[in-house]
Amino acid sequence: MAARMMERARRKSMSPEERYQRAVSAKRKFRALVRLIIANLSWLQELEDEKLGENVKKNIQVLTRKKGKKSLLTLKDKTVLNKAAEERTEAEKNHLRRIIGNLKCFRRYPMEVKNELPGICYFNFFGPNRTIVRQNYESHNLYVILSGEVVVSQTYYDKLLKETVTKDVLLMGPGNYFGEVGLLHNIARTATVTTTEATEFLYITREDFIRVLKATVANQWAEVQLNMSWFNYFDSWSEIDIRESCILAKKKNFEPDQIILSATGGQLDCVYFLTKGTCYLIEHMTIKTSYKKGIPHYTLLKDGEEGEARPPLNIYKEIKKLHRKEESHSGLGASIRPAISTSRPTLNPSYITPSVRVHFIKVCYFHKLACFNVGESLKNRIIVSATESECLLLPRYFLLDKSMITFKAIGQFLTRYIPSTEQIFKYFLEDHRWTLYKEQLVDRILEVTAFTGNTIHNIPYTIRLSEDLGEI
Repeated sequence: MAARMMERARRKSMSPEERYQRAVSAKRKFRALVRLIIANLSWLQELEDEKLGENVKKNIQVLTRKKGKKSLLTLKDKTVLNKAAEERTEAEKNHLRRIIGNLKCFRRYPMEVKNELPGICYFNFFGPNRTIVRQNYESHNLYVILSGEVVVSQTYYDKLLKETVTKDVLLMGPGNYFGEVGLLHNIARTATVTTTEATEFLYITREDFIRVLKATVANQWAEVQLNMSWFNYFDSWSEIDIRESCILAKKKNFEPDQIILSATGGQLDCVYFLTKGTCYLIEHMTIKTSYKKGIPHYTLLKDGEEGEARPPLNIYKEIKKLHRKEESHSGLGASIRPAISTSRPTLNPSYITPSVRVHFIKVCYFHKLACFNVGESLKNRIIVSATESECLLLPRYFLLDKSMITFKAIGQFLTRYIPSTEQIFKYFLEDHRWTLYKEQLVDRILEVTAFTGNTIHNIPYTIRLSEDLGEI
């Protein structure tokens, strides 16, 4: 009580200037507190869900609360990662090993490297529009994105405009890492990285990177450089261009009959360079079949006609059936003929109503050292691995920026030599006409009333002997 009275007396004795300064200070503290709460809001959202109780209003708030993006790490995990490495227990390291070792960027690392990761990784959080690394500054850490997004930008002098230009070159999300270039080559940062939203990171210091990761990262870069040396498209590229390629490159492995690329799946913004195995291109066409006097007539349906021209849900079964029965021509060329459709209609005259089916037709093969998705159309087309395959992926914008003439020419070549949908439909009709002709010819020969003029005496003795022996 006495303290309150003294505080009131002190306020009354304040001059107007002192009162003004006190009010300004209180506002600044309140704003700082609000900013602190906003910056740590993602942490508060990760608290365990509150249990429902007897308070109905509170229960409704708990049930209707908007959930944010769930972090890969719990608060307990982040607390452990904020500890010094020597203070982490073996149980904590084992728990982190399972989490960190399964990150996309570390999956291909050797087991001995994965075992070291829990002792060298630390956690950090940055709000939106924060610069993490700045171009031309000294390199200190490697960063791994756990959640959120960053934009990579480069500043350079444009000789044409005669001014300094800053260009956004890449967006990176969870599972990607950056900062290894400066640490690997002991050079300044080659780009600026800025967060676009609240983002969580793991970071590894220069000393730990050199001790644990440098050899592995160097081997991965050497593998990418070796793969690029197989393609003569990169022969004239400088060392800096190759280094930038190693930063942006991805390697992916595919099992047999696995879909690599389609109009709605895969890395649509990347060019695929086939470094191992074989894959093939499938066209799926929506065809209406109608029968007149028992003879099928086919009509190619465009998008929007009697349903969407898209593959059905059992596409994997269709691909496997096509893979088992196909004997299509391999390679790319003007003489490519598609394989027989997996869904051949019956010639039974009783089917007189039109039917609409999706036909899968194998168009061509891509062998090792081929590339695709350079600019050719993938509408109603799927690229599937025929064997165990491996692809090197590079962003299309990057390739066009470095060698526009070369890769534009490749795209035009693929567009010219891969048959169009209309050409494939024409081959489809020719194939079915030939099939219909063969079946009708066989039917005529096997008719009861048909007379060929042959008797038992016209058949060679060796054939009759073989048939006789077969009946014994």
